[in-house]
Amino acid sequence: MDLLTASGLLSIIGFCFGLFTIGIIFAIMKRTKSAIRQGFGFLLIGMIAFVLLETFKIFELFLILPQTIAPEVFTIIFIFFLVIGLYKLKTLIKSLSDFGQAFLITSKDKYESKLVDLVKNIRGICYVTLEEPYEKMVDVFDLYGIDSSSFQFLDASGGECNAKNCVTVKNNPSDIKSSLDRILKEKDIKCVIVDNVSAVKNIEKFEMPLFIQDTASLIKSNGAQGFFIGKIESLDKQTINDISMLMDRVLGDEKW
Repeated sequence: MDLLTASGLLSIIGFCFGLFTIGIIFAIMKRTKSAIRQGFGFLLIGMIAFVLLETFKIFELFLILPQTIAPEVFTIIFIFFLVIGLYKLKTLIKSLSDFGQAFLITSKDKYESKLVDLVKNIRGICYVTLEEPYEKMVDVFDLYGIDSSSFQFLDASGGECNAKNCVTVKNNPSDIKSSLDRILKEKDIKCVIVDNVSAVKNIEKFEMPLFIQDTASLIKSNGAQGFFIGKIESLDKQTINDISMLMDRVLGDEKW
């Protein structure tokens, strides 16, 4: 096999590989959220440039097109978007793995959809429900096809729960934090969801940010990620601002 034929074969293999990779990246993008989708979007552009690069190489090798600077241009584009895409994904993965604590602001109308989007791709969940009883939350998850049997629930809504994966706790900051600390040390918890923050009792409104800060520190010290859900109808602007300043991230598109 001469050098020209070998080079052409490699370009054809590269072309096929590029098309296959584009299909995979596109399929992943359709199933991911916006932050991750952006990183894969840059990779997709890079792979399209790679396919065009190999196409021009094939055309030039087999004398279908005269030699141009197009391969060099597409090489630069490919490398540029590949580097940006990998950097974006690396930054996102780092932000998801550093046990950041997030404040999720939602309205009552969007509450269930935001909650489902949050829990559907997470494993090792401890769900602290301060407002709705355990049975109600299980029904909500069942409605959306989410199996919550692997969740560990802490029910501070005031009711009693008898399920194996549920512990009843009193709705006050001290009992909530002590029960949560015990669960985090006993079980393999990766994520804690506190729902919703305005339903915690036996504290003044101005003390709520401090309770959230203490709870977030507790979660982080146990190597877990925390999500604190707040319904905008139950929180005033100052409280939302105070909580937001304490969190690593603020999620949700509601305006306050």
